[in-house]
Amino acid sequence: MEIVHLGYFVRDLLVMATTLTAAVIILMLRRRARATLRYRPFALASFSGFISFLLITIAQIIGALINTTVLYAEKDYWQAIRSVMLTIAAFLLLFSVMMFYLPFGSGKYMVLKVVTEPTIEAWGGYWCRKEECYAAFKKLLEMRLPGIAITRDPPNIFREKLGLKLTPVIWISKVQHEDAVSPTRLEYLTQRLADFLKSVEVDKVILIDCVDYLILENGEDAVFKFITTLKDFATLNRGILIVSIEKEALSEKAYNFLTSELEPLEKLRMKAREES
Repeated sequence: MEIVHLGYFVRDLLVMATTLTAAVIILMLRRRARATLRYRPFALASFSGFISFLLITIAQIIGALINTTVLYAEKDYWQAIRSVMLTIAAFLLLFSVMMFYLPFGSGKYMVLKVVTEPTIEAWGGYWCRKEECYAAFKKLLEMRLPGIAITRDPPNIFREKLGLKLTPVIWISKVQHEDAVSPTRLEYLTQRLADFLKSVEVDKVILIDCVDYLILENGEDAVFKFITTLKDFATLNRGILIVSIEKEALSEKAYNFLTSELEPLEKLRMKAREES
């Protein structure tokens, strides 16, 4: 294969790479936003956007090949096919944009910032033994607080243990699994939990029941920083951080630090009763 027009060939390859990336991103987002896509206009917008970018990608592959000896001899025929594909893609993009914006432009839907009155004003970090932490976490979920758990148990086992159905669970494990996060990825966990805490202006709760395992994999100082950072984020963003601490599983230094940095769970329970 020889390139006939290098400039056009490179241009078409760059556009192809861009549109292929867009198609892959849409496909990945569709898998993560299944609840949103139950609304038909959004599902249609996402699907038509994906097809349009896919058509453009194929058209650009043809365009690149037209500028080589592979298709240059029949370039008029392939240019016609390419034009049809690009025209269809343009209409699909227009349709996609309309499906996203029409529900809001017609006044049928509107975007609102979620804010609620405080249920519990005792925001910050708390420690307790595992069973007490589980009971407190479940009670706060029953009070309709959004929550997330960081645990050594796989999500289905953890939810079954606490009688939960929908609560997000981050499984701390080294196994290769879509729900698993390596224990050494503390920066990722910090960012993900910080995003959760800052997501909406409502009371929220985080449970961590594997601090001993995190210390084993990262060392005490790194986990101390992780816990104190989360506590600060919780305090600033209407969050309640509950950390399960088993004295026999920790060093004296770790136990003393965590129990001094975090409040005992009894204080949260007392304030929760006063608000209820």
